[in-house]
Amino acid sequence: MSVLLTGATGFLGRGVMNALLAADYRVTALVEDQDEAAEVQAAGAEAFFADEDDSRTLDALALESDGVIHTATSHAGDAEFIAAITPGLTNGDKPFIYTSSLWTFGSGRDLTERSPQRPPAAVSWMVDMQKSLMAQESVRSVIVFPGVVYGHGQGIPRRFVDDARTSDGSTVVPYLGDGAQHWATVHVDDLADLYVRIVGAESHNNELYIAANDDAPTVGELAEAAASAVGGATQAETVAEAAPRIHPALAELLLLDQHAGADRARERLGWHPSRPSLRDELRAGYLAVPQDPLWD
Repeated sequence: MSVLLTGATGFLGRGVMNALLAADYRVTALVEDQDEAAEVQAAGAEAFFADEDDSRTLDALALESDGVIHTATSHAGDAEFIAAITPGLTNGDKPFIYTSSLWTFGSGRDLTERSPQRPPAAVSWMVDMQKSLMAQESVRSVIVFPGVVYGHGQGIPRRFVDDARTSDGSTVVPYLGDGAQHWATVHVDDLADLYVRIVGAESHNNELYIAANDDAPTVGELAEAAASAVGGATQAETVAEAAPRIHPALAELLLLDQHAGADRARERLGWHPSRPSLRDELRAGYLAVPQDPLWD
């Protein structure tokens, strides 16, 4: 089977590309320049230079594929991209897998796919895009809602390492808010495995899948784990204090208190996250995987 993939050189897309190739899928990755082309080709994927508003080219690519996975979601480009590929997916059995975010549900405990979405302003556009996709009955849309994605020393949790400050021989790891907010989390490799399972599923028309493991640590606990790796301490910060490093819109998202269940993915797709928890990775220093050049 062949898959058309966006964002193959990004954090999530790279993991999805590696997982698809390991499962013997042929991957066509949309790229923007020669450096991206060289990267995906080195992994074993085919590179295709295309602007996301080239409807003829993207339509043909979607038609030739057995499914499309969109990990490079963006407020600016999604509507045009979806409009471009839709003709190649209409009235067929190939899935269009769209990457949203668990943040669109707002704060909440025991969040499921049936929970009402109360998105902060920064991600409200994702909810509009979801509604648009679900309204297209002729296209088999699947929407994935990842929690905070981590792994390979990358993603938002990298802030616990990069924002650490050393002064007078001591290290301080800052964290946003009072640290009591929970983050629903998912390792990028577990998340990539979910995408592969969705592509291979027999029936996945207009499905919604939350992607989160069983661990929902507090931000304070995560900061403590990162501090333990460097023998340092933690320090709470207000949004104003963190403003030089964190945009207020992102800060609002990082302050959400979320705990989510992924029962649907487990029951329907046999998805069982197995990678180390974010706390364990932070305690180990949150390092990249040196033997995998694509993660350097």
